[in-house]
Order: sequence, then C-alpha cells, then structure tokens
Amino acid sequence: MRRRWVTRVGLASLAAAVALSTQPPAIAGALPMPAIKDFSRPAIVILGYGLNPDGSMQPILQNRVMTGRSIAQLFPQAPIIVTGGNPQNGVTEAAQMRRLLILSGVPANRIIVEDRANSTVQNARFSVPLAQQVGATGIILVTSSTHQGRADQNFVDAGGNLLATVSYPDGNPTTNIAQFARDAISPFMLGR
Repeated sequence: MRRRWVTRVGLASLAAAVALSTQPPAIAGALPMPAIKDFSRPAIVILGYGLNPDGSMQPILQNRVMTGRSIAQLFPQAPIIVTGGNPQNGVTEAAQMRRLLILSGVPANRIIVEDRANSTVQNARFSVPLAQQVGATGIILVTSSTHQGRADQNFVDAGGNLLATVSYPDGNPTTNIAQFARDAISPFMLGR
C-alpha cells in the first residue's frame, strides 16, 4: 500500500514538473523512440489448423487461408508462408493451404511451404527464419481470434518483427483446446 502511494506521489510530482516547465524533461531523451513499422515487403504468415482425418480442411483453416489471400491482395509484393505439419491421410496443413491459395488465384511462386511445425511455437520457430531469408521487413500474421494472443507472443519470442496480426472472430474458444494442448507441451518437445 505504501509503495503505491509513494509511486503515485512520484508520478504526480513528475507530471507537475513537466507541466510547469518550459523545457522538456531530461528523461524524454532517454526514452526509446517508437518503432516505425516497415510494410514495404512484409511476409504474410498463415498459421495452420488441424485437418480432418481424411486430410480435408476444417472451416477455421479455410477462413485463415482466405483471410491471408485477402491480405496478399493488399501486399502483392509479399511472400506468403503457409505453416503447419500434422499430416492427416498423407497431407499436411501447409500443403492444403498452398493448394487452396493456388486454386484461388495466388501464383505458386509467392508461396513458401513450411510443413514441419506441429504447434504454434514451432510455426514461429520455423517461419521467422524463412521470412528473414526472403528479406521480409516483418511479418503479418494471419490466425483466428482465440489463437491470436499466444500466436503473437510465440512469434515475438522467436525473434519475429511482428508488424500486424489479422484475425477473425472464430466465436468459440473451446475450438482451440487441442491446439493449445500441443502449444503447451511443445517447448518440451523442441527436438522433434
């Protein structure tokens, strides 16, 4: 309680000094400048989502891919990284995403396939270097709303320059329980 009171008094004193001063406070020069986001050549990273047992895409994954396609139209110079392993019936999430992008008119040479990741942690760990290799200025991440918070953090933790995240409301937080479980145990399975 005392600490909060002392902190509030200190902040109030600093605010009063700044307001009454004609000189900028000395600490202003010591604060870092806000980062400028460079969207000149972003990489668009579309995160996978578990396939059906027959290898077909679930609606959440289809929505992510079509959202990524819309973003790709806004940034025609941007490479698109589709990331997701977890094969079902011999096909990976990334392969299915690539197929849908091509069917919807995206040139195959824009698409980079990362098909080893089995979790969001691995999506980030494997996709960030791919974005760096193609000279991307940062990453525009595409996922769904119930997944966004941890996906953002995983990409930042992996050293990604996260420019923006595009997500859509998937409306049901329980739909990502299996993905969350994989994410929770994946730091212990990094050698996989």
